[in-house]
Amino acid sequence: MSSILIDTINNTMNDIRYLTAGEAASELGVSRATLYAYVSRGLIRSEASGGGRSRVYRAEDVKLLRDRKTPGREPATDGHALAWGAPVLDSTITLIADGRLFYRGRDAARLARTATLETVAAILWECGGEDPFADNRPPEVEPPPGLVGIDRSLALLAAAAPGDLRAFNLEPAGVARTGARLVRLLAAGMAGIPASTGPIHQVLARGWEASHPAASDLIRAALVLLADHELNASAFTVRCIASTGAAPYAAVTGGLCALQGPRHGGETARVEAMLREIEHGEARSAMAERMRRGDRLSGFGHILYPDGDPRARSLLQLIESALPDGPALALGRALAEAVRDLTGTEPNVDFALSVMGRALGLPAHAPLGIFAVGRCVGWIAHAREQYATRTLIRPRSRYVGEMPEDLRTP
Repeated sequence: MSSILIDTINNTMNDIRYLTAGEAASELGVSRATLYAYVSRGLIRSEASGGGRSRVYRAEDVKLLRDRKTPGREPATDGHALAWGAPVLDSTITLIADGRLFYRGRDAARLARTATLETVAAILWECGGEDPFADNRPPEVEPPPGLVGIDRSLALLAAAAPGDLRAFNLEPAGVARTGARLVRLLAAGMAGIPASTGPIHQVLARGWEASHPAASDLIRAALVLLADHELNASAFTVRCIASTGAAPYAAVTGGLCALQGPRHGGETARVEAMLREIEHGEARSAMAERMRRGDRLSGFGHILYPDGDPRARSLLQLIESALPDGPALALGRALAEAVRDLTGTEPNVDFALSVMGRALGLPAHAPLGIFAVGRCVGWIAHAREQYATRTLIRPRSRYVGEMPEDLRTP
């Protein structure tokens, strides 16, 4: 394809200008993978070209995004920059593009078929031939009695942090080994059993007394699918904390606090409430009534996946294979069909986790627990990447309040 701007592609009348992938990436100063991520997020429009063999990119979108990315000391004028807006930092960890999720170039759905969370951790933490989980037992601490789920995990981290002096090694290999101890502590906290060096999915299955033969493998796949999801609220929280130079214990604790909110990982509890609501009723009328009240239909739709969340699709397929006739799956199908009919939206991973928890008879906190333990791997990857930059994340705000009298425009 010519290296000059492309002015055709069925719309020369509108004089729309296009760039090749190489030109667009060069204009933005990013890799092609990052360019494709911008396209998947709707930030740059693209069209097929050359008989569908390649794609070209709207020059006006590239220019707008380039201008937004230009560094400076003045605050951003786009009031929505942090609400699914322009990217705020570069990363080599996770790509969301064309309705798919990739961990350092590897398809997460494919990894979920056989890989363990430990294997994915080694990929995301760039461990090479080193195994950060080998001979790396977490500190032996006891949380206060009576705590479960995230509360127990937070207490374990708080108890372990002061004595784990190796956590202050912020070199990549040191962060990876600290990360392995943190993942094991989180798994122990969520499972309600002492920390061990066993495979993470088996630790969770044992602690939750999941007796179905497929339980351990389904938990393994879910952990892999949840390992990272680019710059979501908890990952950004982790990066902000890591940018101050705080140790991984502090960063992961911040991630856990962000994750449990009902607009993030806490969404699983809302999905469970919807499933309970239709247990003895009719799904379509119950969801229509929710819509009439203005209630959100939790567990459906995702702005990054307009055609459906690939993580949910993969996990639901695995559940269907293992438990095709289970009542939990039938209930999930009824709810998904009702919402699809009413809104046209597809289930997301929160929905799939909740259905899996029901199908396996797991404790109420288990779906969020799987989310947290899996996502801890991504948090460590983000912390590790942030430490390497040696820069502080410090955005500017755009002041919209009352101006001081001597600064007011005459």
